[in-house]
Amino acid sequence: MLKRVFFFQPRTIAGDNYQSAAGSEQRWAPWAALLLAPIVRSAGLDAALVDARVDPSWELSLSALGPGDLLAASVMTGNAIRDAVRASDIARNQGARVLWGGPHVSLFPTETVGQAPVDGVAPGFGYAPLAHLLGHIASGGWPTESNGGVLVRPNESGRLSLVVPRPVSPIVPLPPPSLDLITDWEPYVNSDVAIAPRTVNFVTSEGCARRCTYCSEPKTSGSNWLTRDPAQAVAIARDLCCRSSATGVKLHDPNFFHDMNRALRFARLFAQEVSLPWAATMHPADLAAAPSDCLGQLARDGLVRVLVGLESPDPKIVRLAGKHYDPACIPELALKLAYHGIRGMFTFIVGWPDADAGHYGRTIDCAFGICHVWEEHQAKIHFLEPWPGTPIFELLARRGFRFPETLTQWADIDYYQAKYAMIHDPARVGEVRDANRRLSRMALGLGLTSYGLMTYVPL
Repeated sequence: MLKRVFFFQPRTIAGDNYQSAAGSEQRWAPWAALLLAPIVRSAGLDAALVDARVDPSWELSLSALGPGDLLAASVMTGNAIRDAVRASDIARNQGARVLWGGPHVSLFPTETVGQAPVDGVAPGFGYAPLAHLLGHIASGGWPTESNGGVLVRPNESGRLSLVVPRPVSPIVPLPPPSLDLITDWEPYVNSDVAIAPRTVNFVTSEGCARRCTYCSEPKTSGSNWLTRDPAQAVAIARDLCCRSSATGVKLHDPNFFHDMNRALRFARLFAQEVSLPWAATMHPADLAAAPSDCLGQLARDGLVRVLVGLESPDPKIVRLAGKHYDPACIPELALKLAYHGIRGMFTFIVGWPDADAGHYGRTIDCAFGICHVWEEHQAKIHFLEPWPGTPIFELLARRGFRFPETLTQWADIDYYQAKYAMIHDPARVGEVRDANRRLSRMALGLGLTSYGLMTYVPL
């Protein structure tokens, strides 16, 4: 009989690319576990968390697992796969069941069943699949055959594993997250020079309704955008900030400003009830369309930074990426934010199919150009690493490019490392890496300058 669910958060090993102002790897709260724990508790089970990023003895912690436990791992494509495999082996040796979810599983449900040491996988938003599985277990035990919507598949060793179905629509309304699953919030507090010395992360929505051709989000979320009511989100954020003694909040929504009216409502309530600086994501098309008075109101309500995925200064590449904005307005976007004192983190991608070799240099120049508009803007350049199910992946696959096929191969993927040598110009990879190092040093030296702003006239 199932009694406990242990949520497991693997390490990402991303210290070289995601450092806090203090020089350590950023560690953000494991929201998959916090959001899913209420489903577990509503089923009458105990919920626990083992986070390998903050627990150096995580393997020993998992030795407490037994036959009445379920290990639920959230797995991203990349290095996290290694810890997930190790944790799963420990759990199964202790007699516990293993369930994987997260982005990698949503991209590879049947492949994961075939290759990973799991008893089941849950693709897509985890709420309804987990509730479905726990309800099935409560009424009839662990499924041993395909019924009730649960698909049972044999893996390469002949062991039977199940695929929990992805629902057409997720559970609505969402239950409040279980913030008490974390007893010590200090490891999840990050010093961020662009936000606050004690910044914590938060999510008010999941998924994305846009369809960028290189991004896995439309595939992993089914192009659904799952939102939490702003008033409820602010109440949760207030509790989060009290528990963590935070002085700033970073929203990790994939596209927070997709609905500007919702964003404005959240900002107003957040300013009234929490009153801390905060940051969020913004599509360049949304930034271009945002009236100056709208950005001014957001700034007055505490918005200090936005992440903007520009991808490229080249119009052809922007169209290929499916971003639907005019890159000629990039300098204006940087000025627009600077005018209101909102710092921008602008990201780019290089290595696009059919792009001429000069796009590497043009991208680097554009990145530094943004930082010259205002010293407090930041820029970062990624290498294209096409995720399965994306149009860019399908395009390259049709051309004969070979992609990883096993868990071990996918564990090596890192879009800062240009793993796909057949896509990237080796002569330019070092140049891009050097540019990122110089851009990072500029970011660590953020000051309070305001030059260059008088050239922008708000509409």
